Amino acid sequence: MSEEVKETAVAKASPMAMGKHGVEFQSLEDMFRFAKAVVASGFAPKGMEKPESVLIAIQHGIEIGLKPMQALQSIAIINGRPGIYGDAALAIARGSGELESFSETFEGDGDKMTAICKVKRKGMAEAVSTFSVADAKRA
Repeated sequence: MSEEVKETAVAKASPMAMGKHGVEFQSLEDMFRFAKAVVASGFAPKGMEKPESVLIAIQHGIEIGLKPMQALQSIAIINGRPGIYGDAALAIARGSGELESFSETFEGDGDKMTAICKVKRKGMAEAVSTFSVADAKRA
């Protein structure tokens, strides 16, 4: 498609709503048009080289409370499945109002180091998880 035809197609497309936090989709067509723009821009993350993949990642993100660009930055496609990575899960938990407390600490040094994560949801007992250097080596 020539650049002139592309520009004409963009100019004739119905405008997408813009809110105080960016684009607001009114339809699946809006979302797909946005996904195509992300792919064409080169900003699509690895594993999302097709507009359909970007669209599904955005939809997955919307379902769990992420804005479109947050979803693209926080969802990885691993073995064909979308998964949350980075601090997105913690951000979603904090944003839910259900997280009473959260802490990450480290004990020991070198091969004796252990990471400790403590999480408490309102109305539930505190959950504690540990992961050591030895656990990492076994994995």
